[in-house]
Amino acid sequence: MISIADFSTYPSGRDAQDGTYNGERYRNEILVPLLQDAQEQGKVLCVSLKGVLSFGSSFLEEAFGGLIRTGKFDKDQLKKLLKIDPGKPSFTRHEKAIWNYIKEAK
Repeated sequence: MISIADFSTYPSGRDAQDGTYNGERYRNEILVPLLQDAQEQGKVLCVSLKGVLSFGSSFLEEAFGGLIRTGKFDKDQLKKLLKIDPGKPSFTRHEKAIWNYIKEAK
């Protein structure tokens, strides 16, 4: 299991223009390599939202929807490889948003 809070407790923005802790950086530096490892090992990567104080929607869309847009993974692969742990009941909306961003990505 990995925790987004280890990256930042306030992740926000799409790319470097939006700050250091942006979705593009999280996707490229953390999610893609770990998802590729999970795929090679036949495992599931669990991403925890616990410990994050707030999320920017652009961060979540870029980090997770971007996995599809960049062609790194397809939707069926992510359904098998990725698990989102909301960490607390109030973050189930973010978990749902992540899966929606993945579903809507083209």
